[in-house]
Amino acid sequence: MEYFILETRLTPENCTISESPEPLDSKQWRIAEGQRMGEHYSPDTQLQMDKRHKGLGTPDFLHNTLLLPMVSKKLRSLLEAEADAEIEYLPFVLLNHKGRAVDREFYIANVIGTQDCVDRGRTEARESALEPGQYSGLFKLFLDPGRIDPKAKLFRIKSKPTVLIIRSDLKAALERDGVTGTRYIAMGEKCMIY
Repeated sequence: MEYFILETRLTPENCTISESPEPLDSKQWRIAEGQRMGEHYSPDTQLQMDKRHKGLGTPDFLHNTLLLPMVSKKLRSLLEAEADAEIEYLPFVLLNHKGRAVDREFYIANVIGTQDCVDRGRTEARESALEPGQYSGLFKLFLDPGRIDPKAKLFRIKSKPTVLIIRSDLKAALERDGVTGTRYIAMGEKCMIY
């Protein structure tokens, strides 16, 4: 099996989200680290399209600068059927540039937990000065297949939990079903993730 970093694809025609409202702003670190939100999350959460970015398109995997996986109802259904992962789905209302609700369901897909499977000898990254064992920047990722749960198709890496890893069979399922807004970075491919 092959593994890829799962990223969003930013295009001029699609929207982006750049601001996190209170009370989510002070608690979104829990999602970034793969911890359950539970009662810390309000289902009335509203997220606004960035007005500086004129795109209005709403792909299945929404681009945002908050480091949160945001998925459409279609992608949620596919992940529920195919991912075999523990994911907490946190609903939110997407507001367009004029502050009107978009008539489409979206969720933050909080993938729970992490896997300690990075090949640190081959990976090119910047170590965090504040958190030993964590990366503040990732430039080329390699995984150690022997340390990956063989059932894992979608997971976070322990040394940088905001990074989502997708296995090739789940990637193929997303491509087969025409999921939009995704970008895949192969192991060893140059990247710049902070």
